[in-house]
Amino acid sequence: MKAQLLDPALKAVLQAFHESWAEKRADCFRGLDFEALRETLAGVKDRAVAGQEGLLARFEDEAARRGSRVLRASDGDEANRLVLEILKTHGARTVVKSKSMVSEETGLNAYLAGKGVDAKETDLGEWIVQTARQAPTHMVLPAIHLSRGDVAEILGGHLGRPVADDIPSLVRTARDEIRKDILAAGAGLTGANALVAENGAVMLVTNEGNGRLVSSVPPVHIVLASLEKVLPGVADALSLLKLLTRNATGQRITSYVSFIAGPQRAAQYVILLDNHRRELGADPVFRDVLRCVKCSACLNVCPVYQVVGGRRFSHVYMGGIGSLLTAWIHGLEKSRDLASLCLGCHRCETVCATKIPIAGLVTALKGRLAEKSGEKLWKRIALDAVIGRPAVQRAAFGAARAARPVVRRKGYARPLPLWMKRYDRFRALPAPAPKPLSRLIVKAAPDRKAGPGQGKGRVTLFAGCLVEHVYPEVGLAAARVLAGLGYEVVPGPPGCCGFPAWNAGHAASARRAFRHVFRKIEAEGPVITLCPTCTTMLARAGPDLLLAEGQAAPPGRKRGRDGVPDARGFAARVIAFSVFLARNEREGLQRLLARGAPGPPVTYHDSCHHQHVLEAAEDSRVLLRLALGREVVEMTGPASCCGFAGTFSVEHPEVGEALLADKLAAVDAAGAELVALDCPGCLLQIRGGLARRGRSTRVKHLAEVLDERLRRPSPPRR
Repeated sequence: MKAQLLDPALKAVLQAFHESWAEKRADCFRGLDFEALRETLAGVKDRAVAGQEGLLARFEDEAARRGSRVLRASDGDEANRLVLEILKTHGARTVVKSKSMVSEETGLNAYLAGKGVDAKETDLGEWIVQTARQAPTHMVLPAIHLSRGDVAEILGGHLGRPVADDIPSLVRTARDEIRKDILAAGAGLTGANALVAENGAVMLVTNEGNGRLVSSVPPVHIVLASLEKVLPGVADALSLLKLLTRNATGQRITSYVSFIAGPQRAAQYVILLDNHRRELGADPVFRDVLRCVKCSACLNVCPVYQVVGGRRFSHVYMGGIGSLLTAWIHGLEKSRDLASLCLGCHRCETVCATKIPIAGLVTALKGRLAEKSGEKLWKRIALDAVIGRPAVQRAAFGAARAARPVVRRKGYARPLPLWMKRYDRFRALPAPAPKPLSRLIVKAAPDRKAGPGQGKGRVTLFAGCLVEHVYPEVGLAAARVLAGLGYEVVPGPPGCCGFPAWNAGHAASARRAFRHVFRKIEAEGPVITLCPTCTTMLARAGPDLLLAEGQAAPPGRKRGRDGVPDARGFAARVIAFSVFLARNEREGLQRLLARGAPGPPVTYHDSCHHQHVLEAAEDSRVLLRLALGREVVEMTGPASCCGFAGTFSVEHPEVGEALLADKLAAVDAAGAELVALDCPGCLLQIRGGLARRGRSTRVKHLAEVLDERLRRPSPPRR
């Protein structure tokens, strides 16, 4: 991706829409239990997919009983041929369309144009982009990338006369033109938000009224819908409706909800499209994708989509969910670029109407892509030859430390040569530390005696590779805090947890790295991590990898009842540093933190995994308030991604740069002297970004903030 392909104006439009949508959505869900609603809808969709054949058969019977004809299409080509045959049968040379993403999937418009049939869109956004000879850039708002001025220019060129760029004029012009098309058309084609098996009805949800016109004014109505749209009954369709409009557009109810059972005029045809959906439903890993209701909430929160838009992040379907749909519908290789644009922040999963684990499934998709057609050389070296092999990793970092006198300047690595400038022009990269943490840390923290509650037991401190080799001061600070609270601190094994390899789809390398950590941590008791991504790997992804392989337990380790390692027991002991302290040691810290002058004003950055996977953001804020004696100064968008995301900022540095610029602007606006965070990767990105811009704002890991406050002299007794 080239830097010039990032459009600042588009980015501003998308981010403004996100803010407006988020506010309206929050208002719509106020007083409702979103988690309960989406749990219910996910169950409805799962049951519908599991019983799909029976439901489709019932839908066919009920629709036929009401005068509709139901046809099956195995793929997009067959669906297009069926549409053409229907149009020929009824002598229709023009078809008007509404609400049909599936027709985008099959390439229907281009197919019909090649056969002499004119297909005209009637959804306002679709009509605008069709007039401009462009593709939609959003699944709900297809023309979101165009300004009022853009639309006025497009319509003026189309009509051969000037068109005013105020909203009422644009809408009036579009309405006049679209209604002419509808009144003259020989057939209308719509999609469906749901197909109701119990009565053969089609549920159609629109905001503009064109769906009702398209389905009732022309003599022939064609419904083109995919198999997974079938639901058992009206109650199930209403459970979908309760979430769909709130999640999609921030409306309690959309303007028009239609249940169409049977033809309104001469004829109605319903074409049920498979296009590899049965294969998808049979896949035990990816079948959850069929829950998708195309609400696009995942796009509206995706940090990458907000930077690059739907032109870059799409192949008909957009974003992370688009990469998954594309892999099955249009072929695995077509999904490669889309999958690479997912940075794995998991934010999409927090708003998905049907609880699809989108980010996790994109990771699995990356694995299939790597298995089928290989990977870039640099990724194979970094993820397989280094991360997957602890001895090689130690040697690589050792070589970097040996070169430290040459590569280091003013506390950071020297700027990269010109041909690599795109990777560090927006952030100063750190030089490796003189010594790794494992050579600095001792069995108990070196310079603090145990405080209240001495002898609380042993904890294992797992640092992760960045703290081990680049920021050992973070590990030492954490050890001192824990020792001061009365714990015996045992250092965990040096090396990578395996997350970078896992997130890139290199499961074998990730498994090797995790297995190394798992076997080396012999001590019982809590395993405390200093990186949210390490926590995610050790407590979730890593055990899943081992259990999926059914590997034998390492020597001396208890097996589970099924004979595989006790990985779940290990996972249950893994806990993030801030979570451990906030939930177990709040009173102990309160006693240790001497009351004195408040600490400096602090703002807090929520790293993606800390916020969206561990849901631990409030734990960190509790500790900051306790340590500094003041409230956290909240920056705008504290949970917005900083753009690091491991190998993502290497693969897509321009996107990483854009995300970091927004984060640093939020830091500046907050006006705090200190930025606190829990992720070493975010520390690298934000501290390096501020340094590159000559800013004096300090950036510290939470462990360092607590350690500094514990180190301050106690106030004199009165």
